[in-house]
Formats: sequence, C-alpha cells, structure tokens
Amino acid sequence: MESTERRRTTPSHTAKVRYLEAGLLILAEQGHAGLKLATVCGSVGATTGSFYHAFPSWGTYTAALIRYWRAEKSQRLIADATSVADPLERLTFLTGIALRLPHDTEAAIRVWADRDPEVRAIQAEVDEERRSYIADTLAAVTGDREQAELHSRAAMYLLVGYENGSQRSLRALDWALQSLLSQVLAESGLTAAPPQ
Repeated sequence: MESTERRRTTPSHTAKVRYLEAGLLILAEQGHAGLKLATVCGSVGATTGSFYHAFPSWGTYTAALIRYWRAEKSQRLIADATSVADPLERLTFLTGIALRLPHDTEAAIRVWADRDPEVRAIQAEVDEERRSYIADTLAAVTGDREQAELHSRAAMYLLVGYENGSQRSLRALDWALQSLLSQVLAESGLTAAPPQ
C-alpha cells in the first residue's frame, strides 16, 4: 500500500523529462522570452497542478532545465565522442556533433545567461568543457598543446558566433570547421580522416 501511495505522489522520471524536453523546444522556437509556465504546460498538454507535482517551483524547474541541457546536449555528446578511440577520427566526430547541436536552443540559453547568473555560470562551464575536450583531442593528434589550446578557442569562437549570428548557414559553419581542422593537420604534417 505504501509503495502505491509513493508512486502516486512521486512524479516519474519520464514525466519530468517531458517537461524538460518541452522547455528546450520552447527555447528553440520562442526564445528565452517564450519560456513560461503556461507555454510549458500547454506544450505537454498538462495542467499547472501537474507541473507543480513534477517540480515544486518554477525556479526548481528552470534550474533542472539548464542542468538537463548540460547533461544531455553537451556532457552526453562528449561521452559519445570519447568512445571514438582514434583521436583523428574523434575530431571528425566532434565536427559532426558541432553541426547537429540544438543551435536555436543554445542561442536562447545564451540570451538567458545574460539575465541569470546561475545560467551564465553553467553556460560558461559547458563552453569550457567543450573547449577543453577539443583541446585535449587536438593535442592527442598533433602533440602540440599550445597550438591545441589556440585552435580549440578558435573552434569555440566559430560555434558561439554561429549560434549568436543573424545569418546562419550550417554549410558555412561546416566549411569553417573543416578549414580549421585542415589547417591544424597541415601544420602538423597530417591529413584528415575520410568522412564517414
């Protein structure tokens, strides 16, 4: 009997994820200004009572949302890249990840970060985690840590600039990342792995 009552009073992980995924989609489609309780509830077809059963407050939800974005849209992708053993192939894999990121969501998070210091801190940590991982992979390929640090910053400038830009082109971002990678490899006397 007690476990049945607990099941009724404790929201499921799936229910929470539905709200979190809805929040990421709203950020992508409507920007940070569109992230409101009514919009989130409408998106999942739920009442505010159901929302507050899953999250005790709006602040709890938004904190969970930014942590969920970090875990699912950054840290999990880095873990996926880690499974690619060859560092040269991993660079190609990372370029593919950069092209498939939820750029509209991330652009909205960058706007949100300008208004919320806690979001800004997490967004800055994500940028640094990504940059550091790129640098580590570049250093493993080239053996030149100093150049790896420089090129990883350039790669992040391309990504952040793309996400903040008003004239986005995935083709241009791909070209820029491929050009950067070709330059890194040429400086090291290497060639890129063929695309998979």
